[in-house]
Amino acid sequence: MPDWFYRTVTQPLLFRLPAVAARDFTLGFMGRLARLPFGPAMIDFLGHMRADPRLRRSFLGLDFPTSVGLGPGLDGRAEALPALARFGFGFLEVGPITAGPIPTAAPLRLETPEAIWSPDPPPGLALAEALPRLSRCGLPLIARIRDASCVEALSPHVDVFALEDWDQIEMALARTSRPILLCVPADSDVETELPAGASGLLVDGSVAAPDGGRRIGLPAREAALAQVRRWRQRHENLFIVASGGIHEPEDALAMRAAGADLVEIDSGVIYTGPGLPKRINDALLFESTRTETAPKPERAPERTWFWTMLMGAGMLFGSLLALAIALTRVVLPYDEAFVGLYAHQLTEINPRLLAFMAHDRVSLAGTMVAIGAMYLGLSLHGVRRGLHWAQQSIFISAFTGFASFFLFLGFGYLDTFHAFVTAILFQFLLLAFHSRLGTWTPDVAPPPRGDRAWRRGLWGQLLLVIHGFGLLGAGATISAIGITGVFVKEDLDFMHTTAEALTSAHARLVPLVAHDRATLGGMLLASGWVFLLPVLWGFRNGSAWLWWTMLVAGSSAYAAALGIHLDVGYMSLVHLLPAFGGLALLLLGLGLSYSWLCGSDRPNG
Repeated sequence: MPDWFYRTVTQPLLFRLPAVAARDFTLGFMGRLARLPFGPAMIDFLGHMRADPRLRRSFLGLDFPTSVGLGPGLDGRAEALPALARFGFGFLEVGPITAGPIPTAAPLRLETPEAIWSPDPPPGLALAEALPRLSRCGLPLIARIRDASCVEALSPHVDVFALEDWDQIEMALARTSRPILLCVPADSDVETELPAGASGLLVDGSVAAPDGGRRIGLPAREAALAQVRRWRQRHENLFIVASGGIHEPEDALAMRAAGADLVEIDSGVIYTGPGLPKRINDALLFESTRTETAPKPERAPERTWFWTMLMGAGMLFGSLLALAIALTRVVLPYDEAFVGLYAHQLTEINPRLLAFMAHDRVSLAGTMVAIGAMYLGLSLHGVRRGLHWAQQSIFISAFTGFASFFLFLGFGYLDTFHAFVTAILFQFLLLAFHSRLGTWTPDVAPPPRGDRAWRRGLWGQLLLVIHGFGLLGAGATISAIGITGVFVKEDLDFMHTTAEALTSAHARLVPLVAHDRATLGGMLLASGWVFLLPVLWGFRNGSAWLWWTMLVAGSSAYAAALGIHLDVGYMSLVHLLPAFGGLALLLLGLGLSYSWLCGSDRPNG
């Protein structure tokens, strides 16, 4: 559930449920999704949240992909660890794990202070229940334990222990070679020194509630910060993991500045959204790259952007040429040679046949204009600066488009000009695929906290995601029609004919139209990817170039499609409704996103 869906749709619905019911439903769903064959790939696809390799840190002999981890307050029962591991975290903490089940009161959601109320002691996860759930997630795993007798059984499954009872440190050390951290509540005033053998400290982000129990979330933030500062002042080299009210990127930066080596999020995922670790990672990356030296300039042909730019420019030139032809003579000599009829003879078969073909070909050319414009914008402003998501967006779209070339070959019509242009552009794609991307260095500090523009931008992002999936659906539908029935009812009504009549008029007439249909479907699939993926993966504050690229590209395609329908008189409401709906989604989504994407006068990734 990315932020664009969680904050707009899911959170309002979940917050109507009791806290336990909402938690069980959400974690149960994510846990089941992660166990499906393509579930983990789906999570990666929707979120693209993995931490940048430059954020990797090493502590206690372990490699942490980033210094942001998941605290135990979110998934205390370890139901969805494989899914949560793909949210951009660098480590996971589970627990507290106990020798046996301990019945306690259910946690409560306190929305006003953005906190979770938990009984004291909090509910524990029984050892027998925990063991089968601690499957390797590819991340360091910290197990918080209440009873040192659990250490030996857990050692093969976890990387670090966090011990709540300091008096059990000797027992724990005798039973494992894993590093052991000692837990201290955020509001504790303990002043004793750490016992010998402890590898560090874990500041628990909870404070005592006025009416009993404990609160996890914003009420613990200041106490946790003070606790970290106090221990850091006393021990300069002490390894510290800390949590407590980290609900915005600036909270994580403040905790790090106070002296924490690693920070944990728990309630922040509930109240701010599952995209919080990604936003924190962006802020950490901006800080860590301020001291990087500029890379040595490389020759343009050695870089991916050069070839994707040429591919985009070639597609844009070819699409404008195709648009000019479709608006004038419609069919070319090789079309006439394939059918064995001249343009005027096609008109004699059906007076509206050329108008129908023009409507298909202008719509196709407009779609190709949009794709070419998107490739150019992504290449010059994204791939050129080393943005991996921009490169992947072009690659996935382009390979889909080139694969669609084979859709219409079953009808026996090889469009020689189309094949020639495809062969040239495909070489650019292969050269781009084997060139170097480069390294992205963010040049704008990410916003330290969510604001009105961010929240409004999430609604815009939701609409643009729907728009992208809509294009994919339209492309799949038209491709299927192009290789099967070729015509829909509205097409035949426009031409006042039947499919049988057209087939009987000339054996090669329907294959000629099928070629246009299948090609349009393939290009819609390619455009769907190139409009969807940047919205899923690259929707960052200050990316004004992306906003303008999508506006120009999308408006061009819709103007061509709607304009030609008006010109030829093909005005079926059923037929045009998807186009009007897509245009409305695009413009409304961009309108809601303007303040977020264009909120800076400098480009951003």
